[in-house]
Formats: sequence, structure tokens, C-alpha cells
Amino acid sequence: MLRRLAGASVDDRGDHIVVRTQANPGFYWGNFLLIEQPPASGEAGRWLEIFHEAFPDAGHVAIGIDGVDGDTGEIDGLLGAGMDLELSVVLTALEPAAAEHPWAEVRRLRSDTDWQQAIDVRLAVDDDQSRRNIEFVTRRAAESRALVENGHGTYVGAVVDGVVRATLGIVTDGSGLGRYQSVETHPDHRRKGLASTLLAAAADIARNEHGVDTFVIVADPDYVAIDLYRGLGFHDAERQVQLQRPPD
Repeated sequence: MLRRLAGASVDDRGDHIVVRTQANPGFYWGNFLLIEQPPASGEAGRWLEIFHEAFPDAGHVAIGIDGVDGDTGEIDGLLGAGMDLELSVVLTALEPAAAEHPWAEVRRLRSDTDWQQAIDVRLAVDDDQSRRNIEFVTRRAAESRALVENGHGTYVGAVVDGVVRATLGIVTDGSGLGRYQSVETHPDHRRKGLASTLLAAAADIARNEHGVDTFVIVADPDYVAIDLYRGLGFHDAERQVQLQRPPD
């Protein structure tokens, strides 16, 4: 849903899907394979070959495994090829709990300044000021802004002393499903309730303006944010499996 709304090509080839985001070739999870079944023993070489045929100029490798239970299959060959395994929890809620902190101003990201400050938050979180990462983050922000301007959702920011210090988005295709995106708080402003405030604000907008009735968020099972989401009424629903290898 997200990739299609953003203008990516989604090519179903039977036992796998090729997702290609030409506007941001450095975006791993905008340019990846999604394979239908967990790989069997000895299939690593085949999937790596298919990836390189689909993305001959890519420096990275990104392969997702479709499913809901976190089954990785036989991935020793992929791990042996230098890929890292990332297991995430998909959580859903029908009515995220409200969490308001009146001292934090919440506003929609609209102006060039708003979006640049959102980029600054992301770069502070990444702590990576390389040219490649700045280009990637800038292109991602442009894609997110286009989604908002095309009526596919909203991005909001928590403003402290006139500056956006936390951001997130929610995107929908009008089906009733809303997917949270890019929940990020500047390292100097964490544990102040900014993220929970934005989660509630975005849910209200998505519900009232886009008809969203099921809210989805994806989290690292070993990071503190997942406890925040569960505390706001989100429940574990699925497991997501991704393998990636960054450029050399």
C-alpha cells in the first residue's frame, strides 16, 4: 500500500514481488524483493541472483519474507552472504488511547521550514551526516510530503520553543487501514511524552478526515518504544521478517 501510494512500481512475479522506488534508489525498503515463502535450504544463491538481476546498480541487498508468524526459513546462506536479520512486531489498534501534553504544540507539517526541521530531527536520530544519508533522508521527506499533499494522510510535529522536535506520519489508501510512519524524537527531547502526543493527534486526524478505523505500527521488539505503543492500546498482531545488507 505504502509503496504504491508513493509511486513505486510493484511487480508480482509469482513466488516473489519486486518493489522499485526509482525516485530514491538508496532506500533499501523502497527497492527490495518480497518472497512468498520462507526460503528452503540451498536457496540463498538463487534469491541473491534474482535481487541483483532486478537491481543491477544497487549497492545494497534487501529481501523481505512474506508471512505473519516470523518464520525465517533456512537463511544461513543469506546470513553467510553478509545479510543482517531484522525481526519486527506489527501492532494494531482500533482506538489508540489519548495522550495529551498541553505544553507541547502539535502542528501539521506544511511549510518548507516544517519539513526541513523534520529532516533535522531524522538526521539527529541517525547521527549520520554523510552525503549519502542526507540525500536519502531528504528524498524520503519529499516522498512523505507528496503523500500528504496528494491526500493520502498527514504528518505532524511536536514543537518545542518554536522548533519541531518530534515527528510522525500516518498514511492510508482510504480502505480504513492507517499505517504510522517515521516515529522520531530528537535525542535531546525524549521521554517527555512528545511521541505519545503525536500518536493521538495523528489518529484523530486519520479517523476524522480519512476514515481510518484500524491503526498499524511496526516496532523493534527490543526497543523501549514498543512498550509505549502497547500502553496506548496497541496489540501484537504479526511478525515481520527482513534481511538487508548495506553497500560496501
